[in-house]
Amino acid sequence: MKKIIDSATDTLEKVASPASRSGSSVERVGKLLEANVSPNVIALQMTENSPNSQKYTTQDIESYGKLYTDSKTRVVVTAKQTRALIDDMTIEGDFCPI
Repeated sequence: MKKIIDSATDTLEKVASPASRSGSSVERVGKLLEANVSPNVIALQMTENSPNSQKYTTQDIESYGKLYTDSKTRVVVTAKQTRALIDDMTIEGDFCPI
């Protein structure tokens, strides 16, 4: 039964949005950390699975754990804040990287 559920989840994630996939990844990292899986092991697994050859570090994993913990309560960057920050970086329709 677990194999069927895992297979269905993996199939759905192939068509999911980047926001959905990243949220799933952060949640899984958080759950792994709560289960006392070593951040080194998680980083290695994510590095091996990266479709873009990203290298994940224990610092990355610890950051995802913090995000997971905060996200249990609420989002840490609202849509309004995101729009305002992007608008602040945009001058006359052009992106302005300061």
